[in-house]
Amino acid sequence: MKIPLLGRVLPALGLSLLGCAEGPRTLTVEVVPGHEATAFQDDPPVARIEVTATAAEGDVTVSAAAAPGGELDFGEIPAERAYTFDVRGLDAGGATVVRGRSAAGIYLAAVTGDVLPLFAQRTGRWARPPGELAASRAGAPGAALAERYLILTGGVAAGGAAAGDVDPARLDAYDLAAWGGSASSGALPRAARSLVVRGDLLLTLDDEGASWTDVAAGQSAEASLPEGLGSFAEVAGGRTVEASDGRSFVVGATRAGAAAGAPGAPSDKVLVVGADGALSVAKLRHARAGAAAVWVEGLGLVVAGGSADGAGLEVLGDGATEFSPRPFPPDASEGAGAAVTGPGEIALVGGVQGGAAAPTRRLAPGCAATCAAVEVEGAALTAAIGGVAAFALPGGRILAVGSEAGEDGLTRSFIVDVAAAQVEELPLREPRRGAAVVPAPNGTLAVLGGVHADGTPALTIETFFPE
Repeated sequence: MKIPLLGRVLPALGLSLLGCAEGPRTLTVEVVPGHEATAFQDDPPVARIEVTATAAEGDVTVSAAAAPGGELDFGEIPAERAYTFDVRGLDAGGATVVRGRSAAGIYLAAVTGDVLPLFAQRTGRWARPPGELAASRAGAPGAALAERYLILTGGVAAGGAAAGDVDPARLDAYDLAAWGGSASSGALPRAARSLVVRGDLLLTLDDEGASWTDVAAGQSAEASLPEGLGSFAEVAGGRTVEASDGRSFVVGATRAGAAAGAPGAPSDKVLVVGADGALSVAKLRHARAGAAAVWVEGLGLVVAGGSADGAGLEVLGDGATEFSPRPFPPDASEGAGAAVTGPGEIALVGGVQGGAAAPTRRLAPGCAATCAAVEVEGAALTAAIGGVAAFALPGGRILAVGSEAGEDGLTRSFIVDVAAAQVEELPLREPRRGAAVVPAPNGTLAVLGGVHADGTPALTIETFFPE
Protein backbone atom coordinates (compact mmCIF):
# COMPACT_ATOMS: atom_id res chain seq x y z
CA MET A 1 0.00 0.00 0.00
CA LYS A 2 1.22 3.47 -0.84
CA ILE A 3 1.07 6.00 2.00
CA PRO A 4 -0.37 9.43 1.02
CA LEU A 5 1.69 12.48 1.90
CA LEU A 6 0.89 14.40 5.07
CA GLY A 7 -2.43 16.22 4.66
CA ARG A 8 -3.51 14.18 1.65
CA VAL A 9 -6.14 11.95 3.17
CA LEU A 10 -7.39 10.23 0.04
CA PRO A 11 -5.75 7.07 -1.31
CA ALA A 12 -2.98 6.79 -3.80
CA LEU A 13 -4.18 5.34 -7.07
CA GLY A 14 -2.08 2.79 -8.95
CA LEU A 15 -2.09 3.09 -12.75
CA SER A 16 -0.07 0.45 -14.57
CA LEU A 17 0.82 2.06 -17.89
CA LEU A 18 1.23 -0.03 -21.04
CA GLY A 19 3.21 1.07 -24.05
CA CYS A 20 5.96 3.08 -22.36
CA ALA A 21 9.26 2.92 -24.24
CA GLU A 22 11.09 1.59 -21.19
CA GLY A 23 8.37 -0.97 -20.47
CA PRO A 24 5.32 -0.89 -18.18
CA ARG A 25 5.53 1.45 -15.19
CA THR A 26 3.21 2.47 -12.38
CA LEU A 27 2.00 6.05 -12.11
CA THR A 28 0.62 7.11 -8.74
CA VAL A 29 -2.36 9.45 -8.87
CA GLU A 30 -2.79 11.47 -5.69
CA VAL A 31 -6.06 13.24 -4.92
CA VAL A 32 -5.26 16.40 -2.98
CA PRO A 33 -7.43 19.02 -1.22
CA GLY A 34 -5.23 22.00 -2.02
CA HIS A 35 -5.17 24.83 0.51
CA GLU A 36 -8.37 23.57 2.23
CA ALA A 37 -6.59 20.80 4.16
CA THR A 38 -9.71 19.50 5.98
CA ALA A 39 -12.02 19.46 2.95
CA PHE A 40 -12.48 15.69 3.03
CA GLN A 41 -13.11 15.52 6.79
CA ASP A 42 -15.57 18.42 6.98
CA ASP A 43 -19.15 17.55 7.87
CA PRO A 44 -20.45 15.42 6.28
CA PRO A 45 -17.14 13.59 5.81
CA VAL A 46 -16.22 11.71 2.68
CA ALA A 47 -16.99 7.99 3.02
CA ARG A 48 -16.23 6.77 -0.50
CA ILE A 49 -14.03 7.89 -3.36
CA GLU A 50 -14.80 7.26 -7.02
CA VAL A 51 -12.29 8.13 -9.75
CA THR A 52 -12.85 7.70 -13.49
CA ALA A 53 -10.30 8.07 -16.30
CA THR A 54 -11.68 8.59 -19.81
CA ALA A 55 -9.59 8.60 -22.98
CA ALA A 56 -10.04 11.54 -25.32
CA GLU A 57 -11.37 9.22 -28.02
CA GLY A 58 -14.00 7.89 -25.62
CA ASP A 59 -13.11 4.23 -26.20
CA VAL A 60 -11.28 3.68 -22.90
CA THR A 61 -12.99 4.36 -19.59
CA VAL A 62 -11.74 2.87 -16.34
CA SER A 63 -13.03 3.51 -12.83
CA ALA A 64 -12.11 2.55 -9.31
CA ALA A 65 -13.64 3.18 -5.89
CA ALA A 66 -12.55 2.80 -2.26
CA ALA A 67 -13.03 4.21 1.20
CA PRO A 68 -10.67 7.03 2.21
CA GLY A 69 -7.29 5.58 3.12
CA GLY A 70 -7.86 2.53 0.95
CA GLU A 71 -6.14 1.75 -2.31
CA LEU A 72 -7.65 2.04 -5.76
CA ASP A 73 -6.43 -0.06 -8.65
CA PHE A 74 -7.26 0.82 -12.24
CA GLY A 75 -5.32 -2.09 -13.67
CA GLU A 76 -3.33 -1.63 -16.85
CA ILE A 77 -4.25 1.13 -19.31
CA PRO A 78 -2.51 2.39 -22.47
CA ALA A 79 0.02 5.12 -21.72
CA GLU A 80 0.12 6.49 -25.27
CA ARG A 81 -3.29 8.07 -24.83
CA ALA A 82 -4.68 11.30 -23.37
CA TYR A 83 -7.16 11.11 -20.48
CA THR A 84 -9.48 13.24 -18.40
CA PHE A 85 -9.88 12.30 -14.73
CA ASP A 86 -13.07 12.83 -12.72
CA VAL A 87 -13.20 12.53 -8.93
CA ARG A 88 -16.27 12.19 -6.74
CA GLY A 89 -16.30 12.02 -2.95
CA LEU A 90 -19.55 10.66 -1.49
CA ASP A 91 -20.80 10.89 2.07
CA ALA A 92 -22.31 7.96 4.01
CA GLY A 93 -25.70 8.59 2.43
CA GLY A 94 -24.33 8.52 -1.12
CA ALA A 95 -24.53 12.27 -1.76
CA THR A 96 -21.64 13.85 -3.67
CA VAL A 97 -19.85 16.31 -1.40
CA VAL A 98 -16.46 16.53 -3.13
CA ARG A 99 -15.74 16.98 -6.85
CA GLY A 100 -12.65 17.22 -8.96
CA ARG A 101 -11.78 17.17 -12.64
CA SER A 102 -8.45 17.34 -14.37
CA ALA A 103 -7.67 19.34 -17.46
CA ALA A 104 -8.63 17.44 -20.60
CA GLY A 105 -6.08 15.45 -22.55
CA ILE A 106 -3.50 14.48 -19.93
CA TYR A 107 -0.97 12.44 -21.90
CA LEU A 108 0.16 9.85 -19.38
CA ALA A 109 3.36 8.86 -21.17
CA ALA A 110 4.54 12.48 -20.92
CA VAL A 111 3.92 12.87 -17.17
CA THR A 112 7.16 13.84 -15.45
CA GLY A 113 7.97 11.73 -12.42
CA ASP A 114 5.81 9.03 -10.88
CA VAL A 115 2.99 11.12 -9.38
CA LEU A 116 0.00 12.77 -11.07
CA PRO A 117 -1.84 15.09 -8.64
CA LEU A 118 -5.61 15.63 -8.95
CA PHE A 119 -7.29 18.43 -7.05
CA ALA A 120 -10.74 17.81 -5.55
CA GLN A 121 -12.84 20.32 -3.65
CA ARG A 122 -15.94 20.64 -1.53
CA THR A 123 -19.04 21.34 -3.62
CA GLY A 124 -21.11 24.48 -3.19
CA ARG A 125 -18.26 26.72 -2.06
CA TRP A 126 -15.02 28.30 -3.22
CA ALA A 127 -11.80 26.37 -2.71
CA ARG A 128 -8.13 27.00 -3.46
CA PRO A 129 -6.23 24.42 -5.51
CA PRO A 130 -2.53 23.83 -4.80
CA GLY A 131 0.12 26.36 -5.69
CA GLU A 132 -0.31 30.00 -6.62
CA LEU A 133 0.40 32.60 -9.27
CA ALA A 134 3.89 34.02 -9.67
CA ALA A 135 2.41 37.54 -9.39
CA SER A 136 -1.02 39.10 -9.09
CA ARG A 137 -2.81 41.98 -10.82
CA ALA A 138 -5.82 44.12 -9.99
CA GLY A 139 -8.31 44.92 -12.72
CA ALA A 140 -6.60 42.61 -15.18
CA PRO A 141 -8.43 40.67 -17.89
CA GLY A 142 -8.27 36.90 -17.51
CA ALA A 143 -8.87 34.00 -19.87
CA ALA A 144 -8.40 30.26 -20.36
CA LEU A 145 -5.62 29.33 -22.78
CA ALA A 146 -4.87 26.09 -24.67
CA GLU A 147 -7.47 24.10 -22.68
CA ARG A 148 -5.06 23.98 -19.73
CA TYR A 149 -4.05 27.37 -18.38
CA LEU A 150 -5.69 30.29 -16.61
CA ILE A 151 -3.97 33.53 -17.54
CA LEU A 152 -3.77 37.14 -16.37
CA THR A 153 -2.10 40.07 -18.07
CA GLY A 154 -2.40 43.84 -18.03
CA GLY A 155 -4.04 45.47 -15.03
CA VAL A 156 -2.10 46.92 -12.11
CA ALA A 157 0.53 44.78 -10.42
CA ALA A 158 0.05 44.17 -6.70
CA GLY A 159 2.50 43.71 -3.88
CA GLY A 160 4.29 46.88 -2.89
CA ALA A 161 7.78 47.67 -4.12
CA ALA A 162 8.26 44.26 -5.69
CA ALA A 163 5.33 44.93 -7.98
CA GLY A 164 7.39 47.50 -9.82
CA ASP A 165 9.37 44.63 -11.33
CA VAL A 166 6.27 43.13 -12.97
CA ASP A 167 5.85 44.23 -16.58
CA PRO A 168 2.10 44.84 -17.12
CA ALA A 169 2.47 43.18 -20.55
CA ARG A 170 3.87 40.01 -18.98
CA LEU A 171 1.70 36.90 -19.00
CA ASP A 172 1.07 35.14 -15.67
CA ALA A 173 -0.40 31.66 -15.91
CA TYR A 174 -1.76 28.93 -13.66
CA ASP A 175 -1.42 25.36 -14.93
CA LEU A 176 -4.49 23.18 -14.26
CA ALA A 177 -2.45 20.02 -14.91
CA ALA A 178 0.63 20.77 -12.78
CA TRP A 179 -1.36 22.91 -10.27
CA GLY A 180 1.07 25.80 -10.09
CA GLY A 181 1.88 29.21 -11.48
CA SER A 182 4.47 30.53 -13.90
CA ALA A 183 5.34 33.79 -15.67
CA SER A 184 6.34 34.41 -19.26
CA SER A 185 9.99 35.23 -19.81
CA GLY A 186 9.07 37.88 -22.36
CA ALA A 187 6.24 40.36 -22.75
CA LEU A 188 3.20 40.56 -24.98
CA PRO A 189 3.16 43.43 -27.51
CA ARG A 190 0.81 45.46 -25.30
CA ALA A 191 -0.64 45.55 -21.78
CA ALA A 192 -4.05 44.10 -22.58
CA ARG A 193 -7.37 45.60 -21.56
CA SER A 194 -9.35 42.84 -23.33
CA LEU A 195 -8.42 39.30 -24.42
CA VAL A 196 -9.69 36.85 -27.04
CA VAL A 197 -8.34 33.29 -27.22
CA ARG A 198 -8.11 30.93 -30.19
CA GLY A 199 -6.29 27.78 -29.08
CA ASP A 200 -2.68 28.90 -28.58
CA LEU A 201 -3.41 32.29 -30.16
CA LEU A 202 -4.11 35.31 -28.01
CA LEU A 203 -5.60 38.60 -29.24
CA THR A 204 -4.70 41.46 -26.91
CA LEU A 205 -6.39 44.84 -27.14
CA ASP A 206 -5.58 48.20 -25.61
CA ASP A 207 -6.52 51.75 -26.54
CA GLU A 208 -3.71 51.98 -29.07
CA GLY A 209 -4.23 48.80 -31.05
CA ALA A 210 -4.53 45.02 -31.10
CA SER A 211 -2.04 42.19 -31.56
CA TRP A 212 -2.19 38.48 -32.24
CA THR A 213 0.36 36.38 -30.33
CA ASP A 214 1.11 32.70 -30.83
CA VAL A 215 1.97 31.91 -27.22
CA ALA A 216 3.51 28.53 -28.05
CA ALA A 217 5.75 29.91 -30.82
CA GLY A 218 6.42 33.28 -29.16
CA GLN A 219 5.54 35.22 -32.31
CA SER A 220 3.29 38.28 -32.64
CA ALA A 221 1.67 40.32 -35.39
CA GLU A 222 -0.38 43.50 -35.39
CA ALA A 223 -4.12 43.20 -36.12
CA SER A 224 -5.56 45.62 -38.68
CA LEU A 225 -8.29 48.00 -37.59
CA PRO A 226 -11.55 46.69 -39.10
CA GLU A 227 -13.86 48.90 -41.09
CA GLY A 228 -16.40 50.66 -38.87
CA LEU A 229 -14.09 51.07 -35.89
CA GLY A 230 -12.44 54.46 -35.37
CA SER A 231 -9.88 52.97 -32.99
CA PHE A 232 -9.56 49.96 -30.73
CA ALA A 233 -10.18 52.35 -27.80
CA GLU A 234 -13.89 52.10 -28.66
CA VAL A 235 -13.97 48.46 -27.43
CA ALA A 236 -10.79 47.94 -25.36
CA GLY A 237 -11.70 46.98 -21.81
CA GLY A 238 -14.96 45.41 -22.94
CA ARG A 239 -15.99 41.95 -21.81
CA THR A 240 -15.52 39.07 -24.25
CA VAL A 241 -18.65 37.01 -24.94
CA GLU A 242 -18.29 33.63 -26.64
CA ALA A 243 -20.83 32.33 -29.17
CA SER A 244 -21.56 28.68 -29.82
CA ASP A 245 -20.58 29.09 -33.49
CA GLY A 246 -16.95 29.95 -32.66
CA ARG A 247 -17.24 33.73 -32.80
CA SER A 248 -16.19 36.05 -29.98
CA PHE A 249 -17.57 39.51 -29.24
CA VAL A 250 -15.67 42.23 -27.39
CA VAL A 251 -18.50 44.47 -26.22
CA GLY A 252 -17.34 48.05 -25.60
CA ALA A 253 -20.54 48.90 -23.73
CA THR A 254 -19.64 46.45 -20.93
CA ARG A 255 -16.28 47.95 -19.99
CA ALA A 256 -15.52 49.07 -16.47
CA GLY A 257 -14.43 52.50 -15.24
CA ALA A 258 -11.58 53.52 -12.97
CA ALA A 259 -13.49 53.05 -9.70
CA ALA A 260 -14.52 49.56 -8.58
CA GLY A 261 -17.89 48.58 -9.99
CA ALA A 262 -18.20 51.77 -12.07
CA PRO A 263 -18.96 51.73 -15.81
CA GLY A 264 -16.59 53.01 -18.46
CA ALA A 265 -17.36 55.54 -21.16
CA PRO A 266 -20.42 54.82 -23.33
CA SER A 267 -19.79 52.81 -26.49
CA ASP A 268 -21.93 51.59 -29.38
CA LYS A 269 -19.27 49.34 -30.93
CA VAL A 270 -18.75 45.58 -30.70
CA LEU A 271 -15.64 43.91 -32.13
CA VAL A 272 -16.56 40.60 -33.76
CA VAL A 273 -13.76 38.02 -33.94
CA GLY A 274 -14.68 35.27 -36.38
CA ALA A 275 -13.92 31.61 -35.83
CA ASP A 276 -11.10 32.11 -38.37
CA GLY A 277 -9.78 35.17 -36.52
CA ALA A 278 -11.14 37.72 -39.00
CA LEU A 279 -12.16 41.01 -37.38
CA SER A 280 -15.34 42.94 -38.12
CA VAL A 281 -17.59 45.40 -36.30
CA ALA A 282 -21.24 45.44 -35.23
CA LYS A 283 -22.97 48.59 -34.03
CA LEU A 284 -25.52 49.10 -31.28
CA ARG A 285 -28.41 51.45 -32.01
CA HIS A 286 -27.68 53.32 -28.75
CA ALA A 287 -24.34 53.86 -27.01
CA ARG A 288 -24.35 52.22 -23.58
CA ALA A 289 -22.22 52.26 -20.45
CA GLY A 290 -22.10 49.42 -17.93
CA ALA A 291 -24.32 47.19 -20.08
CA ALA A 292 -24.74 43.44 -19.68
CA ALA A 293 -24.08 41.06 -22.58
CA VAL A 294 -24.83 37.37 -23.15
CA TRP A 295 -25.09 34.91 -26.03
CA VAL A 296 -28.55 33.33 -26.38
CA GLU A 297 -28.70 30.22 -28.53
CA GLY A 298 -31.08 30.59 -31.47
CA LEU A 299 -31.29 34.35 -31.02
CA GLY A 300 -27.82 35.89 -30.98
CA LEU A 301 -25.84 38.37 -28.89
CA VAL A 302 -28.01 40.26 -26.40
CA VAL A 303 -26.85 43.57 -24.88
CA ALA A 304 -29.05 45.00 -22.13
CA GLY A 305 -29.17 48.01 -19.81
CA GLY A 306 -26.70 50.84 -19.59
CA SER A 307 -28.89 53.47 -21.30
CA ALA A 308 -31.59 55.81 -20.00
CA ASP A 309 -32.77 56.58 -23.53
CA GLY A 310 -32.47 53.49 -25.70
CA ALA A 311 -34.51 50.32 -25.68
CA GLY A 312 -33.97 48.06 -22.67
CA LEU A 313 -32.07 45.58 -24.80
CA GLU A 314 -30.77 45.04 -28.32
CA VAL A 315 -30.07 41.83 -30.25
CA LEU A 316 -27.46 41.03 -32.89
CA GLY A 317 -28.90 38.18 -34.95
CA ASP A 318 -27.07 35.80 -37.28
CA GLY A 319 -25.53 37.59 -40.24
CA ALA A 320 -26.42 41.05 -38.92
CA THR A 321 -23.92 43.90 -38.64
CA GLU A 322 -26.22 46.17 -36.62
CA PHE A 323 -28.21 45.44 -33.50
CA SER A 324 -31.99 45.37 -33.50
CA PRO A 325 -33.63 47.14 -30.52
CA ARG A 326 -36.42 45.19 -28.84
CA PRO A 327 -39.42 47.10 -27.40
CA PHE A 328 -38.40 46.99 -23.74
CA PRO A 329 -38.54 50.18 -21.64
CA PRO A 330 -35.16 51.90 -21.17
CA ASP A 331 -32.95 50.35 -18.50
CA ALA A 332 -30.46 52.78 -16.99
CA SER A 333 -28.96 50.26 -14.55
CA GLU A 334 -25.19 49.88 -14.86
CA GLY A 335 -22.89 46.96 -14.12
CA ALA A 336 -25.36 44.06 -14.14
CA GLY A 337 -24.48 40.60 -15.40
CA ALA A 338 -26.66 38.52 -17.73
CA ALA A 339 -27.16 34.76 -17.86
CA VAL A 340 -29.50 32.41 -19.69
CA THR A 341 -31.98 30.86 -17.23
CA GLY A 342 -34.16 28.87 -19.64
CA PRO A 343 -35.19 28.57 -23.29
CA GLY A 344 -35.57 32.10 -24.62
CA GLU A 345 -35.11 33.70 -21.19
CA ILE A 346 -32.31 35.60 -19.49
CA ALA A 347 -31.89 37.20 -16.09
CA LEU A 348 -30.07 40.42 -15.24
CA VAL A 349 -28.35 40.17 -11.86
CA GLY A 350 -26.59 42.85 -9.84
CA GLY A 351 -25.66 46.29 -11.05
CA VAL A 352 -26.42 49.72 -9.70
CA GLN A 353 -29.61 51.70 -10.21
CA GLY A 354 -30.07 55.15 -8.67
CA GLY A 355 -27.08 54.58 -6.40
CA ALA A 356 -28.56 51.38 -4.91
CA ALA A 357 -28.54 47.69 -5.76
CA ALA A 358 -30.52 47.01 -8.92
CA PRO A 359 -33.23 44.33 -8.74
CA THR A 360 -32.88 40.96 -10.39
CA ARG A 361 -35.01 40.93 -13.55
CA ARG A 362 -36.22 38.24 -15.94
CA LEU A 363 -36.53 39.07 -19.65
CA ALA A 364 -37.48 37.27 -22.85
CA PRO A 365 -35.11 38.91 -25.37
CA GLY A 366 -36.99 37.44 -28.33
CA CYS A 367 -40.09 39.44 -27.39
CA ALA A 368 -41.49 41.46 -30.32
CA ALA A 369 -44.28 43.53 -28.73
CA THR A 370 -45.44 44.76 -25.30
CA CYS A 371 -42.16 43.70 -23.71
CA ALA A 372 -41.18 44.27 -20.08
CA ALA A 373 -38.65 43.03 -17.59
CA VAL A 374 -40.15 41.14 -14.64
CA GLU A 375 -38.61 41.94 -11.27
CA VAL A 376 -37.84 38.88 -9.12
CA GLU A 377 -38.67 39.98 -5.59
CA GLY A 378 -36.29 38.57 -3.00
CA ALA A 379 -33.53 37.80 -5.51
CA ALA A 380 -31.69 41.15 -5.58
CA LEU A 381 -28.06 41.13 -4.46
CA THR A 382 -27.61 42.37 -0.90
CA ALA A 383 -25.28 45.22 -1.93
CA ALA A 384 -24.67 47.47 -4.92
CA ILE A 385 -22.35 45.30 -7.00
CA GLY A 386 -21.03 46.46 -10.38
CA GLY A 387 -19.00 44.83 -13.12
CA VAL A 388 -20.94 41.61 -12.55
CA ALA A 389 -20.00 38.45 -14.42
CA ALA A 390 -22.95 36.03 -14.36
CA PHE A 391 -22.79 32.29 -15.04
CA ALA A 392 -25.71 29.91 -15.43
CA LEU A 393 -25.70 26.95 -13.01
CA PRO A 394 -27.83 23.79 -13.05
CA GLY A 395 -31.38 24.22 -11.77
CA GLY A 396 -31.90 27.77 -13.03
CA ARG A 397 -29.42 29.26 -10.58
CA ILE A 398 -26.81 31.92 -11.36
CA LEU A 399 -23.36 32.54 -9.91
CA ALA A 400 -22.78 36.30 -9.91
CA VAL A 401 -19.32 37.75 -9.22
CA GLY A 402 -18.62 41.48 -9.17
CA SER A 403 -17.15 44.40 -7.25
CA GLU A 404 -18.70 46.51 -4.52
CA ALA A 405 -19.53 49.88 -6.03
CA GLY A 406 -17.13 52.55 -4.76
CA GLU A 407 -13.44 53.04 -4.23
CA ASP A 408 -11.48 49.78 -3.87
CA GLY A 409 -14.63 47.65 -3.72
CA LEU A 410 -14.14 44.02 -2.72
CA THR A 411 -14.83 41.21 -5.15
CA ARG A 412 -17.98 39.44 -3.93
CA SER A 413 -19.93 36.45 -5.19
CA PHE A 414 -23.54 35.32 -4.85
CA ILE A 415 -25.72 32.37 -5.79
CA VAL A 416 -29.03 33.66 -7.17
CA ASP A 417 -31.90 31.18 -7.45
CA VAL A 418 -34.24 32.91 -9.89
CA ALA A 419 -36.98 30.27 -9.68
CA ALA A 420 -37.05 30.26 -5.87
CA ALA A 421 -36.46 34.04 -5.64
CA GLN A 422 -33.55 33.59 -3.24
CA VAL A 423 -30.02 34.91 -3.00
CA GLU A 424 -27.09 33.68 -0.92
CA GLU A 425 -23.65 35.22 -0.64
CA LEU A 426 -20.79 32.81 -1.34
CA PRO A 427 -17.71 34.27 0.39
CA LEU A 428 -14.30 33.92 -1.20
CA ARG A 429 -11.66 32.10 0.82
CA GLU A 430 -9.43 35.16 0.60
CA PRO A 431 -11.20 38.55 0.47
CA ARG A 432 -9.73 40.50 -2.42
CA ARG A 433 -10.48 43.34 -4.79
CA GLY A 434 -9.88 43.64 -8.51
CA ALA A 435 -10.02 39.91 -9.24
CA ALA A 436 -10.92 38.35 -12.59
CA VAL A 437 -13.43 35.52 -12.97
CA VAL A 438 -12.89 32.99 -15.77
CA PRO A 439 -14.68 29.80 -16.90
CA ALA A 440 -11.89 27.24 -16.52
CA PRO A 441 -11.15 24.44 -19.02
CA ASN A 442 -11.88 21.75 -16.40
CA GLY A 443 -15.51 22.85 -16.02
CA THR A 444 -15.07 24.99 -12.91
CA LEU A 445 -15.33 28.74 -12.52
CA ALA A 446 -12.15 30.39 -11.32
CA VAL A 447 -11.37 33.65 -9.54
CA LEU A 448 -7.77 34.73 -9.97
CA GLY A 449 -5.66 37.73 -9.22
CA GLY A 450 -6.62 40.77 -7.21
CA VAL A 451 -5.27 42.42 -4.09
CA HIS A 452 -5.95 41.76 -0.41
CA ALA A 453 -7.32 44.57 1.75
CA ASP A 454 -3.82 45.22 3.14
CA GLY A 455 -2.40 45.69 -0.35
CA THR A 456 -0.61 42.35 -0.59
CA PRO A 457 -1.10 40.31 -3.76
CA ALA A 458 -3.77 37.60 -3.84
CA LEU A 459 -1.75 34.80 -5.40
CA THR A 460 -4.00 31.80 -4.82
CA ILE A 461 -6.63 30.67 -7.32
CA GLU A 462 -10.17 30.04 -6.12
CA THR A 463 -12.48 27.66 -7.99
CA PHE A 464 -16.17 26.74 -7.79
CA PHE A 465 -17.49 23.42 -9.06
CA PRO A 466 -20.93 24.12 -10.55
CA GLU A 467 -22.33 20.58 -10.37
